[in-house]
Amino acid sequence: MTSSVSRPLRLLLVVLSGAAALLLMLLPLAPAGAQAPAPAPAPAQDSTVGVGITDRAGVLSAGDQDLLRTETARIPFPPQVQRVEYLVFDDGNENLNDTTERFAQAERPELVSEDREKWAPGTLIVANDVESRQVGIYCGDDVCVALDLFEGRHLDGSLEAMKDPMRRENHAVGLLSGAQAAADPTVLAPEPEGMPSWLPWALGGAGVVGAGAIGAGVAASRKKKATTARERYDRVSREYGRVAGELTGLDIRANSLTSPLADDELRSQWEDVRDRFLALDTVMGRIGDLRPESTDAEFREKADDIETAHTTVDQMEAAEENIDQLFRMEQGDADVRRRQLGELHEDMLAAALGTEDERLAAEAKALDARADELSRDTQATDFMDRYARLVVDYRLVVEAIRAREMADVEAADDAGDRHAPRLYDRDWRAGYGYNGFVPFYVVSSWHAHDVQAAQAASSTNTSYSNASFSGGGGSSGY
Repeated sequence: MTSSVSRPLRLLLVVLSGAAALLLMLLPLAPAGAQAPAPAPAPAQDSTVGVGITDRAGVLSAGDQDLLRTETARIPFPPQVQRVEYLVFDDGNENLNDTTERFAQAERPELVSEDREKWAPGTLIVANDVESRQVGIYCGDDVCVALDLFEGRHLDGSLEAMKDPMRRENHAVGLLSGAQAAADPTVLAPEPEGMPSWLPWALGGAGVVGAGAIGAGVAASRKKKATTARERYDRVSREYGRVAGELTGLDIRANSLTSPLADDELRSQWEDVRDRFLALDTVMGRIGDLRPESTDAEFREKADDIETAHTTVDQMEAAEENIDQLFRMEQGDADVRRRQLGELHEDMLAAALGTEDERLAAEAKALDARADELSRDTQATDFMDRYARLVVDYRLVVEAIRAREMADVEAADDAGDRHAPRLYDRDWRAGYGYNGFVPFYVVSSWHAHDVQAAQAASSTNTSYSNASFSGGGGSSGY
């Protein structure tokens, strides 16, 4: 009896064992929906982030400190962040990393790790030195990992978020912006220029995937080049003949300008664009065999010639329009005269509002008043002479603003890349370039570009003079 019962049981056990083994083998192949439920997400942070504030520079009011405490509590930090320390110095040390580390070692040892070689776990430090004009963000290793702040684009972007408020001396907002940006992984410094956005990812791949991505990028680039060449060739084909047919009349009109604004520089600009247009005859001969049905490869092959022709035709069209405006202005067209004075008015107003020098602002406003007076006397026989004098006087104001407040901007040099808009530029206006006049908006745009370039060039500093200290994070100047 025992034998007859045990044998079926043994068979049943064998079958069950086989089924279990088969199930284990098939489990990895099951669809995602059939897999075991994913682990529950980590519980939300259940404790309030501590906030510490040290203001050695005395720039944070009681209200500023209340703002930092209140708003920091609302930042969605991951659970690794246990405390946020805001530090404001006025030491003037050229390396804010050293200033912060020495302060912590000497006066706030709880901000460094037990071995004194890193920042304390759970700690995020946001710092500013108002004297050396530097901002810094530092973190314990666990916080740096959670927020990706050891170094790189997120750290760079978080530091950049602090700089504009700091430049305006809004220190509390600058500090808070640093903490908010640090907690937001989407805050990233721009990719370095000159590298396609897809290239780092493609190079990071391997084998066929990486090669395929690069191939797709190259193909897209080639297609775009051919499409652009087709579009520009179409415009050149339509406009080149029209401009060529009107060139003689346009040349006569350009040489008939008689006002002081039609100086040697303006005539030289006209001769330059006119001669380059005449030289297009050779270029058009090289691209004349293209047709709408030509292949992308044929358009890519002629892309450089098409670009040269397109640029020159576009500049000739702009010169044509600008010469016509100046001619009508000389002939007494009231609408054109008021329109050109309006352009000058806007730039003078921008200069008056854009300078911190009260005397220069007053001079810009006085010149604006002269422009307004002239706009009410558009039929004056000496209109063009008064307009030219206004431009010359305003040039002195703009140059003074540049020298005093935009010293980083070199004086305009027609031989270099920086100059007033020229006769063949779309943004040329009557008087631009006359006696070297460069409008305020152009000078201020150069200044803004130089400031941005300087900021981009000043890479984030993650080093410490104390070789044994290796805390995460870094600093940057503003």
